[in-house]
Amino acid sequence: MQFSPRAARGFSLIEVVIVSAVLLLFFGGLFVLVEYVFKLSTNARARLSALSLANERMEYIRSLTYDAVGTVAGIPAGNIPQNRTRTFNGYLFNERVLIQYVDDDADGLGAADSNSILADYKQVKVEYSWNVTGATTSITLISNIVPRSIETTVGGGTIRVNVLDATVSPVPSASVRLLNTSGTTTIDVTRQTDVTGTALFAGAPAGSNYEIFVSKAGYSSDQTHIATTSNPNPTTQPISVLEADVSTMSFQIDQLSNINLSLYSSLVENYISESFVSAASIASSSNLAPVTGELALADAGGGLYVTSGFAFTPSLTASTMERWEVVSLGRVLPPGTTLRTQLYTGTSTFALIPDTDLPGNSTGFTDRLIPLTTLDPVAYPALVIGFTLETTDSSVTPRLTDATVLFRESATLRSGATVSWRGTKSIGTDLGGLPIYKHQFSGVTNASGEATFTDREWDSYSATITGSTITRACPGHPVPLPPGTTLPVTLVATPVFTNSLRINVVDPSGVPIPGAALRLSRTGYLSQRTADSCGSVFFTSMATESDYVLEVTAGGFTTYNLSDLTISGPIASTVTLVPL
Repeated sequence: MQFSPRAARGFSLIEVVIVSAVLLLFFGGLFVLVEYVFKLSTNARARLSALSLANERMEYIRSLTYDAVGTVAGIPAGNIPQNRTRTFNGYLFNERVLIQYVDDDADGLGAADSNSILADYKQVKVEYSWNVTGATTSITLISNIVPRSIETTVGGGTIRVNVLDATVSPVPSASVRLLNTSGTTTIDVTRQTDVTGTALFAGAPAGSNYEIFVSKAGYSSDQTHIATTSNPNPTTQPISVLEADVSTMSFQIDQLSNINLSLYSSLVENYISESFVSAASIASSSNLAPVTGELALADAGGGLYVTSGFAFTPSLTASTMERWEVVSLGRVLPPGTTLRTQLYTGTSTFALIPDTDLPGNSTGFTDRLIPLTTLDPVAYPALVIGFTLETTDSSVTPRLTDATVLFRESATLRSGATVSWRGTKSIGTDLGGLPIYKHQFSGVTNASGEATFTDREWDSYSATITGSTITRACPGHPVPLPPGTTLPVTLVATPVFTNSLRINVVDPSGVPIPGAALRLSRTGYLSQRTADSCGSVFFTSMATESDYVLEVTAGGFTTYNLSDLTISGPIASTVTLVPL
């Protein structure tokens, strides 16, 4: 017999690798299939075991008398544990039993119930959950238990809990815990609010001292408070239940927020303002009236205005600047008129700043304030402001009284400072009648002068820095913290002054008015300041007197005057200007 050379040398290395790869894929797939079949079989066996236990438990509950159907510390009360563990066929199961009264719509719901009895029958929910092969699975059985005779209110009433958010809108899926340890039996029941933000506890035994705790993941919490030595006069005390009556309480919770604080020991801002009192305020324009202290559309004749016009300011340059802050406009906009603002660079030929550097600039800004903090001061050392005035009613024109560009010259961050915060919400008063605040917390600024305070309830917070006076606060102080937001806060804290006055100037919506002019005076004293990019102004070096006069003016707003202002110690106030 003859053998070929190929047969004599056997398999090559490439052939061995290919065969090994094929075998690996085959047995790997087979292993995955076997593993899947094992998991499927294990889960099926566990599910059958859980179903058997759940049916057994439900049949036991159905065998009880109607009055005996209830859970330990539950409403209705009984001897059935709310939670326990059971082992069957080698599996560990968590058993959860929920029994609650149901208000059936057959006789009307809630206040419309024809017999005012909300505990029409009982609903039983039996849940078994287990964990095998790394996954948690559950099954649930539900059954209604109906009384043999007509429903009754003997011995019990109903507690209705309404859960609302900061805007007084319903909060669904909130957890409401009802606790009472003062009766002959303990009541400890938790319900979830429905789509209307309501949780009902029908059939609660008549009595007092029902405590309520409201919470939801990612939300603030609220509760009742029992009087204690530390809180002798709680604002929201436990509720009582009267037989055949409905007791109602409402609570407010909302999404938690964060405060990102930047603390400075000094911060110097400056500004460039164009008041349009002369032609020098305009580099070029079209279809605008002659400059008389404001920009307006040109007269088209017959008491009417042209429909549109535009103007450009000269190039605005700051000699010393760390960053641009904001453009603040003084304007009057009758109905049917608009003022659109855009930012450019250049001197004789103007180039529109792209949206990549100033988002929204290509379409133009219609707000009174235009943030500039995204602009690189190195790439844009000078700015030109372009205005487009338009009207759909030729009998009226928009008017621009002034444009102020604010920028930061220098700033020094303050590290290692302890900042203490206190909200305005209280949970009661002490024996002296002073409020016991719900929220008080503190933190220390890092090497960059920053500190983050997470998961805080919406409120108005005051900051205290030991040995310091807050001379600037943005977006104001106390800091208004809305729900569901991360709020950047800037504070400037300097050594304590004997007398000082810090004012935040805002419009009726609480939006700052940068560039507002403030004049504080009395006999022998005069100080004039311009509001910074946060609408904040700080006065010092004042005697303790009660005859100071404060005047606040801003383009597009009515003038604010206050006489007989008393200055004694550090004073903080907010001035609201009304638009023209």
